[in-house]
Amino acid sequence: MMMHKKFLLLLLVPAFVYAQQQVPPDEQDLFNKDDAVVVINGEFLFWSVNEGALDYAIRMKKPAWGPSNSYAQGDFEQAEFDFDPGYRFSIGYYRAPNFWEADFEWTYIHFKGTDRIKRSSSPEQFTTGTFPQVFSNPIDHATSRIQLHYKTADLIAHRVFHIDNNPHLRLKLLGAFSGVWTHQNWKVRYFDAGTSATSTTNRWKYWGFGFRTGLSFDWFWGNHFYTTGKFTTALVIGRYKNHSKQTVNTPSQPGDNALVPVRDARYRDYRVSFTTQLLLGPSYQRSFNKWRFEIFAGYEMNIWTNLQEIFRSTAAPASGAKETWLSTGLVALQGLTLRGSVNF
Repeated sequence: MMMHKKFLLLLLVPAFVYAQQQVPPDEQDLFNKDDAVVVINGEFLFWSVNEGALDYAIRMKKPAWGPSNSYAQGDFEQAEFDFDPGYRFSIGYYRAPNFWEADFEWTYIHFKGTDRIKRSSSPEQFTTGTFPQVFSNPIDHATSRIQLHYKTADLIAHRVFHIDNNPHLRLKLLGAFSGVWTHQNWKVRYFDAGTSATSTTNRWKYWGFGFRTGLSFDWFWGNHFYTTGKFTTALVIGRYKNHSKQTVNTPSQPGDNALVPVRDARYRDYRVSFTTQLLLGPSYQRSFNKWRFEIFAGYEMNIWTNLQEIFRSTAAPASGAKETWLSTGLVALQGLTLRGSVNF
C-alpha cells in the first residue's frame, strides 16, 4: 500500500509543477512580439545638474585668526542648478519575427541656476571670493549665474529577447552610435560697498561621438503594470574647449588698464569622456490587436566624466610664471522622466 502511495505522489508532483507553469491566455503575448510595428516615444524630462568645483565664495562664521595671512575660514558657497524641463524624442521600427529594433533618439535640455550671497552684518566676519576679487576693499556681496545646454543624438540597434519559459519578461540588448553636444557658462561677480566690481566667466564646450551599449527590460507584475529599467554605458571622443576671463570696472592700482582683462586664458584638447545612464520606474502597458501603448514614470541619472574643469592660476607680473590650479568634478544629470510610447 505504501508503495502505491509513493508511486501516486511521483505522478502528481510533476503534474502540479506543470500546472503552476501554465500561463493564462491573456498573458501569453504581453508584448505583441510577433507583430512588426513603428515605435514612437515622447518623453518629458524634469532634471537638475550636480557638479563639483563650483565654489565661488566663503562666508565666515567667526572672527579671523589674526592680522596675518590665513587660509579659507567659514562655509563655502556653491553655484547650484535649478530643476528645468527638457524633452527626448525617438522613432523606430521593430522587425518581427527577427526580433530586431532600430531607433533614432534625440535629447535636449537647458539647465540654469542663480545664487547670491551677502556679507555678514558682523564687522569681523567677511565674505571672501574663491576667485580673486582684484579690488582692495572687502566684498559686500557676490552673485553666481550658471547654465548648461545638453544635447545628445543616438542611432540605436536593439536585439529583443522574449524568454520562452517566462513571457512576463522582455530584454533588449542595445548598441548605439552616440553623439553629444554640450556647453556651460558660469559667471561670478564680486561687488564692494562702493562702485568697484569684478566679473569672472568660465565657459567650456564639448562635442564628441562614440559607441554606447547596454540593457533594458520590462517585467510584468499584473493588471497591466510593469517594472521598466535601463542601464547603458558609452565612450565618447571629441573636442574640448575651456575659456576663463576676468574683468574689472576700475583699476586696482596706478598703471592698470581696466579695459584689458585681468585674466583671459583658453585651453583646448581632444579627449575621451565616459558616461553611464540609469533609468528605473513603473510603467503601465497595454496590448491590442493592431497597436500597443506604454506610460512610464521613473528616475533617471546620467553621469559624464572628464568634462567639468575650472581653471584658476596664481598672479604674477606680466613676464612672470602663472601656475595652473585646476578643479575638476563629475557632471551628473538626474531627475524625473515621463514617457508616452505608441506602437502601431
